[in-house]
Amino acid sequence: MQRRVSDQSGSATTLLLASLLTACGADSSAPSDPALFEDWRDAIVYQLLVDRFDNGDTANDVQAGIAPVPGDLARFQGGDWRGVEQRLPYLEQLGVNTLWISPVVRNVDRTETQDGYHGYWALDFDAPNPRFGSLEDLRALVEAAHARNMRLIIDVVTNHTGRVFNYDLNQDGAISEDEVEPTYASAAPIEAPLIWRACVDGGEACSTLTPHWTVNGESTALAQDDFHRRGAGGFGDDSQLYGDFPTGLRDLDTSQDSVIDALVETYLGWVAQTDVDGFRVDAVPHIEQPFWAKFGSRLREGIAALGKRDFLLLGEVFNRDPAVLASYTDRDELDTVFDFSFKFDLVDRVLLGGDKPSIARQVLEGNRSYFREEPQPLGAGLDPWQLRLVFGDNHDVWRIRGQIDDPYATDLVMTAVFGADGIPAVYYGTEQDFKGQGGHESREVMWTTGFPTDGTSFKVVQALCALRKREPALRYGSLRVLYAADYGGLDTESDAGMLVWQREHDGRRLLVALNGHALQSSRASFRTDYPEGTPLFDALRGNQVTTVQAVGQVSLELPPRGALILAPR
Repeated sequence: MQRRVSDQSGSATTLLLASLLTACGADSSAPSDPALFEDWRDAIVYQLLVDRFDNGDTANDVQAGIAPVPGDLARFQGGDWRGVEQRLPYLEQLGVNTLWISPVVRNVDRTETQDGYHGYWALDFDAPNPRFGSLEDLRALVEAAHARNMRLIIDVVTNHTGRVFNYDLNQDGAISEDEVEPTYASAAPIEAPLIWRACVDGGEACSTLTPHWTVNGESTALAQDDFHRRGAGGFGDDSQLYGDFPTGLRDLDTSQDSVIDALVETYLGWVAQTDVDGFRVDAVPHIEQPFWAKFGSRLREGIAALGKRDFLLLGEVFNRDPAVLASYTDRDELDTVFDFSFKFDLVDRVLLGGDKPSIARQVLEGNRSYFREEPQPLGAGLDPWQLRLVFGDNHDVWRIRGQIDDPYATDLVMTAVFGADGIPAVYYGTEQDFKGQGGHESREVMWTTGFPTDGTSFKVVQALCALRKREPALRYGSLRVLYAADYGGLDTESDAGMLVWQREHDGRRLLVALNGHALQSSRASFRTDYPEGTPLFDALRGNQVTTVQAVGQVSLELPPRGALILAPR
């Protein structure tokens, strides 16, 4: 079959899909499209790194002579898909209903200083990572999750491969350290032979690497012209788009339609073979903007042809600026993004950093104006603001308890996450009080905890999951800030640290109240829409907290780092 390359505005999905269906086979390619929860706003996401969650099959621990190194978090630890599957009852007990797992494809295993345990160093885009299990193991995980009414999202990378080659700058046939990340070439590709190996000579032995993806239904080797080949990339200039990602991850030339088509066909194959429900897309700002509409539209057309609906494309845009976040959700682009403004400006600055809560008004209310109000064609069914993921920590930042080692910090932050509009996300181990401080430290081994369910933070997250499922206002409701103090955690005014917002749906109203002050209680009075005399209860614990006064006035006092969700009976 002759490969079709689309024009600048059209789609090349038809022939790609035909070859894909032929390659996958009719018996395995039709997604079951189970009747999961109806609306992505019903989702409660649980993010996990497969290598770190649980080891369900020790037979796959050693691959190509490389074994886990227990305790060294820069190296493999041994988790796999069977391990995740066997812990689905734990996750169900916690109350989450959507799993986001780390990338599933075969990776470059090792470089001089670390292993590709996280999955972001793709070597063979077509093959499952043997350290995590077989294709059948991954299918079994998806099927088991669906049987529990859970959706499953896999992480995908479109910007780069792993370090599949090095630049032979001096053309001596060997690899030296300065040839791993050579100085960025701004004008054109580096004119040097490529050595298709990952490691520096003189270090550990490594074999020749041949990266693969799908072209016209066949697993096909990538060639040098599929890469930009510009050397070390950075941030904030064109090297972010055309340079290799830090640590020598080789940048794909995503300006080429042939590259876009290969990525679309490859990832359609994973949907067809596994029936996953969405993609979390890595490193979005490192790719030229025009890529996203082409990739998004072609992928969605193919997914629709497979019979899959409401597939979610969720992008990692590591930026707090709402204009930048929203810019990747224009027509045919991503369904939504992670709300890093919520993370950096509300969680880090206000709740954990002691900044004045009044800055949160923009985060909670004003940022919405930057986002389009329509869902993507053939997309996840909701507009980008409704779908955005709100979170307190993840694998790229310090954990909540790493920032503030206070048991109330988890309660405070996760109450904000579950009380906001958008989809809440829990990073694995948050419910077990993990305290990593960034990098490998924030990617701890989970199975050594024994997966207890009686800890305070577990019960807090569990209660928040149950409350969100019980209260439509927390899932579908509007959000209005009722009180945001102009004084923060370094001030002594009586209302310092107080932030209150209202969620409303079909006439039912809930209040989310937070005190970001670490040292003092905070008191405030504010106007609500409740009738006078309405008793308000702690929605998590059941006790009455206050009674609405004349003209809807509510007076409230919260202890240091206190958090409440209030509701009438």
